[in-house]
Amino acid sequence: MHLSKRLETCLRYTEGFQRLADIGTDHAMLPIEAVLRGHVVSALAIDNKFGPFLQARTNVKKYQMENRVKVVLGEGLDKVDAETDVVVISGLGGDSIATILENIKTQNIKRFVLQANNNAYKIRAILPKIGYRLLDELVLADQNVIYDVLVLEPGQSEMNELELEFGPINLRDKPHHFIQRLHSEIDHYKRILAQVTSTDRKELIQHKIDTLEAIVDDRK
Repeated sequence: MHLSKRLETCLRYTEGFQRLADIGTDHAMLPIEAVLRGHVVSALAIDNKFGPFLQARTNVKKYQMENRVKVVLGEGLDKVDAETDVVVISGLGGDSIATILENIKTQNIKRFVLQANNNAYKIRAILPKIGYRLLDELVLADQNVIYDVLVLEPGQSEMNELELEFGPINLRDKPHHFIQRLHSEIDHYKRILAQVTSTDRKELIQHKIDTLEAIVDDRK
């Protein structure tokens, strides 16, 4: 079974748990593969759309996993049971993922693996409220699109403004695709700056450029 790079990355963080819930599972390929590889004992494949739900059920049957992977039609974390100890949410924006996390109803989840398409800072911002902290984070490129992956575990979280925006582990390790994205943002803001006439707006944009360049220049 072939998984995309971003799903393979998410899958890597599910190893060693008992029951996985994959929110927005689409074709259920990630939970099927997690069980096949022995990462988890069983899994829930959850989607809120009927078409993907049917496709997920077809794939579970195809791989003869009906007794290990349960396909569920449901919204967010509503259908996650008390046995679930690891949850994957992938392919959504940071705003949507943060909204889902704010509705946690079980305290048994030992790890969240979150792949955000954008606005990862929204996830970091709610960590103190939901009682989780960053275990790991990375920036990866898949099919020429850059994604964030954040891995959470129960605990206390405290970050300054820069860490909330860019991620404390990203700032510490300066991974390749993180720096690559910052360079793209610097170029983007410089193009805007060349067209702006308002002094106040020029100062705001220049401050943003200076902040990004300071992070890049501080790379080890």
